[in-house]
Amino acid sequence: MNARRHTESDLQCKTVLPAVEAIDACPTDALPAVLAHLAALQARAAARLMAARLAEPELPTDELLSVKEAAKRLGVSADWLYRRADALPFARRLSPRALRFSSRGITRWMRQTR
Repeated sequence: MNARRHTESDLQCKTVLPAVEAIDACPTDALPAVLAHLAALQARAAARLMAARLAEPELPTDELLSVKEAAKRLGVSADWLYRRADALPFARRLSPRALRFSSRGITRWMRQTR
């Protein structure tokens, strides 16, 4: 997994939140209010993440690529694709002699294997 760079907004967010150890100094009778506030923060953060995910552009309708087109897009040889077609999740056999590759499948596969 790639290490994420801290942006200025990441640092601002961290300065607003107290240290985890700060809860030890909190009076016991105040803990229910703290928990309610944390739940509200969690719900708000989850909503923002979902909104960001929904805002991602949808992939265009799927297109079946020829071996040559898929090889060019993936940066591999046509022979490589033929040898691995049965193991690749985006390969489609239209008939025993016709092999095509899902454009959307290639995009998803490339995102997952990075």
